[in-house]
Amino acid sequence: MTDLHTEIDAILKKTEECWNSQNWHHMIELWDEDDPEPIYVAEELYQPMIGWDIIRPYFRPPGKGLEAFRWGYSNLFVKQLAPDIALALFSHWFELKLAHGQTQPRAGFDRVLALYRKKSDGWKQIMYAQCPLGPDTYVRALCEKIVKPDFPEFAERAKLLRKAVNDPATEDK
Repeated sequence: MTDLHTEIDAILKKTEECWNSQNWHHMIELWDEDDPEPIYVAEELYQPMIGWDIIRPYFRPPGKGLEAFRWGYSNLFVKQLAPDIALALFSHWFELKLAHGQTQPRAGFDRVLALYRKKSDGWKQIMYAQCPLGPDTYVRALCEKIVKPDFPEFAERAKLLRKAVNDPATEDK
């Protein structure tokens, strides 16, 4: 693992800590507050958020409307674009329960593309964009995610059972 990968991974671990401890207001500390036009593209909003006047309230809203929110990430890929700019591509998942009206929690997953700027105190985020899958791809991925982990072993046993009972579909195989 490269130093850059380790450094960006550490920021994502802090992001995970902020979300999962419900301390969303600490997310701003991970951003480059000197950047005049930070960008946040949230999948739940129609319009991208550009600038502090809209991003700050997103993380410090009065009564956020969430009872609980859990977040995680995986598959981190990092690429240095310039000495002080890095790109991160990763998968993320979330689980949430709304504070009002929703009785069941819900979850989702998608990809994220983020940009970071190197500052004197480390890498800081300047852009975060969720990149949802298209509807067909998302449904297919969801169907794959709900398959139980032991299915491949079960499928191998099933194939042997079918041969043992002389299933005509297995004669050539």
